[in-house]
Amino acid sequence: MKSMKKLVLVAFVLLASVMGLVLMGCDTPLEPVDNVNTTTTPESNVQPETPKFTVTFDKNAENATGEMASQTFTQGEKKELPANAFVRPTWTFSGWSTNKEATTPEYGNKAQFSATKDTTLYAIWTDNGTVAPVTFTTQDGTKFFYDETVTVTLATNTEGATIEYKLDDGQWQDYSSPIEILSQNTITAKATKEGLKPSEETSVTYTVRKLTSITITPPTRTVYSVGDEFDPTGMVVTAIYDDGERREVDTWTTDFATVTSEKGLDKVVTVSYTEGEEPVTNELTVDVASYQFTETVQDVESDYTGTASATSEPAVTDPIYKKFGDWPQTIKSADVTVGSGTLVRGGLSYHVGSDGNYYVKVTANPYQDGYTYSDESEVTKDTDVYFKVEPIIWRVLNKDYSESKKALLLAENILTGGIPYYVEQNTRTIIGAPDTVYPNNYKYSTIRAWLNGKYEDDDTQEKSYTNTGFLQTAFTPKAQELIMPTTVDNSARSTNPDSNATQWNSGKNKYACGDTEDKIFLLSAQEATKSDYGFAAYYAYGQGNTRIRVTTDYAKATGVQSGTAGDGGLWWLRSPGYSDEDGGRLISDGGNADYNYGFSVSSMKVGVVPALSISLQ
Repeated sequence: MKSMKKLVLVAFVLLASVMGLVLMGCDTPLEPVDNVNTTTTPESNVQPETPKFTVTFDKNAENATGEMASQTFTQGEKKELPANAFVRPTWTFSGWSTNKEATTPEYGNKAQFSATKDTTLYAIWTDNGTVAPVTFTTQDGTKFFYDETVTVTLATNTEGATIEYKLDDGQWQDYSSPIEILSQNTITAKATKEGLKPSEETSVTYTVRKLTSITITPPTRTVYSVGDEFDPTGMVVTAIYDDGERREVDTWTTDFATVTSEKGLDKVVTVSYTEGEEPVTNELTVDVASYQFTETVQDVESDYTGTASATSEPAVTDPIYKKFGDWPQTIKSADVTVGSGTLVRGGLSYHVGSDGNYYVKVTANPYQDGYTYSDESEVTKDTDVYFKVEPIIWRVLNKDYSESKKALLLAENILTGGIPYYVEQNTRTIIGAPDTVYPNNYKYSTIRAWLNGKYEDDDTQEKSYTNTGFLQTAFTPKAQELIMPTTVDNSARSTNPDSNATQWNSGKNKYACGDTEDKIFLLSAQEATKSDYGFAAYYAYGQGNTRIRVTTDYAKATGVQSGTAGDGGLWWLRSPGYSDEDGGRLISDGGNADYNYGFSVSSMKVGVVPALSISLQ
């Protein structure tokens, strides 16, 4: 019985232990039963594992760079966040936040952090700021002409910033000092500085005046020959703009390089000027002649007999004539219209006629009434008359003039009047010259200056014919090169007939001067009586004399004294008379060279018959 009771008791204790284990999860643990063995098995001592959480770091900006590994945080653990490894240009890292949209951080860099779940921390950034914009400073306002130079200064208020600029769609360039651009350029600029956002790109386009039209001041030359190149000398093209401003421009063009291929009055020349894509045009008119200036020595038709009177003894067998140079000679035909344009050549102004020839206008000043032109119209004083420019006809007097192997040529006609031998009848004192320079001194004469367009350096008279003499007027620059400088004999011997060196005043002449070097000159008394040149004796007189020179229409209008029908006109020799200091030797209207009394050097009624030497090869 006792054994049975013991067994019952042990079973009860075991049951109670099991119930105690079941009830361990209750708030109030069961008290252990005294004297009961509570020892458990080893598995009953294992503790549950502490939770762990993953913390991920987000750069929170597309332009941020760098990598940061995620971190594991154990529940209840508090530790320092790792240092930020992200970099974002022009922004500063200011901390972390669990809110992606936050602008202020919850946790600073390396702050203490404790995780209770998996967490993403977002980088919070502070904007470092933007470089101040570029400012533009322009001299002289903001409205300009096209292609005007504009000086621009660039600046920014951000100290230490670098400025860049570009023109139109060009490349960026570093700015260091004021720059010069054209008014039509668009200039764009920006400023940068490390750690800051660049400034915005700022552009400036200047106001450019709009071209509306052009005006033309005609050039100096408005008269041409067919095929001449256009000469713009003196032409002024003025551009006019929408605000009324105007300026002279020089980048205009014309519609041809040569004037035209055909003659005509008022031929149109179109002038164009363009600014950007805005071309404008205007027109000017020129007159074009078909006449070509005689620049080379040309033969005259073989049947030409000359315009001077028929020769007499000693006859010239088959005289040679040449065409060279140009001069106004014959009165204009009534059916020819003359243009208003002028071409200045030397001392004359040329106009174009409707027939294609050149004409020179003269206010007639005849020696006396009763003279008639070749068309039988009267030479009327103070009347404006036009004379046709024609080739000058020359007679070859000698083919080896003064043994120079150059030919001596004498104009076949009296070409002009109105040129005195000298302008006064008074003596002069010229330093370096003889003590007394007489009025009939050829070296210092007015007529020599007019013939060559130049004066002696020490000449005291007003030098009005400089570069405007016969040489520059009758011959183009190309033709002038063909005329040879000639040493002109002005000795006392040259003032006497070729047949008798002592014919007058025993061969003495105190008014003779030193030799000169000229391209154009007058014959001497000796040359005008040389039989080798086809001239008669000095005393020969009357119709048929080989010294007779016909007075052209132009010469009549300019005052040459002409003789009766069959005679010519008076023309100067370079030789002075021997009896009077103001007496100049000349050929009479009848061809007489025996003119000792001479004419006053200031006389305008004596004509000019030029001579020159030239190679005929």
